[in-house]
Formats: sequence, structure tokens, C-alpha cells
Amino acid sequence: MLAQLVTYVKIITDLNQGLYMKVLSQVDWKSPNTYVFFGVQVIGVVWLLSLIWRGVAGSLSVENILLSLFMVLFRYKIGMWFITVWRHRYFAHRSFRLRFEWMENVSAFISSADAQRGVCQWAAEHVWHHKYSDEPKDHHSCKQRGIPWCHWLWVVKEGSDRVVDWSLIPLLSRNMFLKWIENRQWIGIVSGGGIFSLVGGLLSIGGYTSFIWNFIFSLCAYFFATTILWHGTFLINSAMHLVGTQRYSTGDESRNSLICAILTLGEGWHNNHHNAYPSLKCVREGRNTRVDRSQLYWQGETTFERCFDWSGISIWILIRFGIFKSL
Repeated sequence: MLAQLVTYVKIITDLNQGLYMKVLSQVDWKSPNTYVFFGVQVIGVVWLLSLIWRGVAGSLSVENILLSLFMVLFRYKIGMWFITVWRHRYFAHRSFRLRFEWMENVSAFISSADAQRGVCQWAAEHVWHHKYSDEPKDHHSCKQRGIPWCHWLWVVKEGSDRVVDWSLIPLLSRNMFLKWIENRQWIGIVSGGGIFSLVGGLLSIGGYTSFIWNFIFSLCAYFFATTILWHGTFLINSAMHLVGTQRYSTGDESRNSLICAILTLGEGWHNNHHNAYPSLKCVREGRNTRVDRSQLYWQGETTFERCFDWSGISIWILIRFGIFKSL
């Protein structure tokens, strides 16, 4: 409770200092991606409010509400799994290997539906974060630029459409398909939203007699699912550098949190992760306590933590079935 109170005080302090106005000036307002980013979230929130309103008014059945929420939750969990297992633990860190090479291309395409830019730029940004974690060069550090910036506004910063720094991810630069899909993210985004909305339309989750209206209702639900997926991912940048416990002295503010681990399928054991993949500062100061590389796909270290590292569990199971390989 005390840690939560400290966080709220920090947020209020940031607002009182006018930090939002300061960081908003660094947003790339000339890019259409910025307006899409905010627009999707506005539509998603409006959808949720309309769902609540129609439920209270009795114009939408309980079955429709539950089905809508189930589809949103399912989309969130599937999206989070592709972010944690594929974007993070595979593309960014190569913490396990694949039995079938084609899985790399397929996973990159499916991951593009999460609308978090290409897997290559995502991976490069993450590698950069580990090199300069909570230092001035870190692109999303609460310590350096405050909570509003590190949680979500950094995504639409000026220069966010820049070319991928392939020197940070040399293994990915060899795959021509990854380079091709990197600049065609809209294909995965449209495909993911279309399939979700088509299923919702066929199931009439909006309670309308018209397929078109149910399709539109489902599309707005998809926007809401995308919104919570974004903010679930962003929690690792913000909350996991503010609240929680620090098992290791990693030279940055990374922390562990059970709540965030549950919300992000295991990514909440963030201090463990930064210890396994030390920052440049940590290496310079000789505090590299890297764990056994064959176990790097785990973020939870104790038995209790691993019970809530569901991404690690899924990788472990797929290794046992021979679909993935350990290092």
C-alpha cells in the first residue's frame, strides 16, 4: 500500500509540474501514426463505456456482454503471449531456438497485429534499453523523463518512425522477410482486426440484427483490446521501474512485481530479467551476474515466481515437445 501511495504521489507531482505539457511538445504531431495511436484508445474507451451503458439500460443481454469481454480478454492474452514470448524473449534476446525456421516469419507476421511497430524495431529499442537502462540515453526512463513519457508518450516521440538500428540486432538483419514485413505492418494489423471483427459479427456480440453493426461493434471492441494490450506492455517501462522489490543491484530502477507478472504473463519479474541481461552500466561496474544461458527464457527464478511466469512455462512446454530448443 505504501509503495502504491508513493506512485500516486509521483504521478500527481508530475502533473503539478506541468510535465505533460513538456512531453507533449516532444510528440511527433506531424505523423499520422500519432493520431491513430490516440484515436484507437479513444474509440476503445468509448466502446467500454457504451458496453456498460447498454448493460445497465438492459439493451444488451448478459450473454452478449460476457461474450464481448471474453473475446477482448482472449485477444489480450494471445497478444501478450506473442509480445512476451516472441517479440521479447525470442526476437530481442534469442533466449531459445526454433526447431522449424519458418516459425520465425510466421510469428513476426502474427506479432505485427499487435500494432507495436515491427518486431525488428521493437527488438532494437529493447536492446538499446538494456544498454542504457535509466541513463540519459534510455528512450523510456521514468527516472530521466517522468511517468507520462516513459509509460506511453515515448511511443509517438519525434523520430519514432526512424530507420531500424540493425547493428543492435545483427541476427534479425539476415532475414529478408523480417525486413520486408517491417515496413508493411498494416497487413498484420488489418488482418487481425478483420478476423476479430468478422468473428464478432458472426456471433452477433453487439446484439444487433444487422451483421454490419455487429461487425462495427466488434471492431471497436478490438480497439479496446489493443488499448489494454498497449498499456499492459507499457507497465513494464513504467511501473516496473517504480514499484516492487529489487533482488539484485542492477544499476537501474528495475523491479519485481507479482501483480505485473500476472498481467503480463511473467514479465513482471523485471529485476530478475535485468540481472540476466545486464545494462551497459552494470557491465562497466563489474556487476554482471548473468544466469545460465540455457535458462534465460525464464524470468521467474524461484518456484513461486515461475508459477506466475506463464510465458516461461509455455516455452518450457514447447521445448519438451521439441517445437522449441533450449540454448
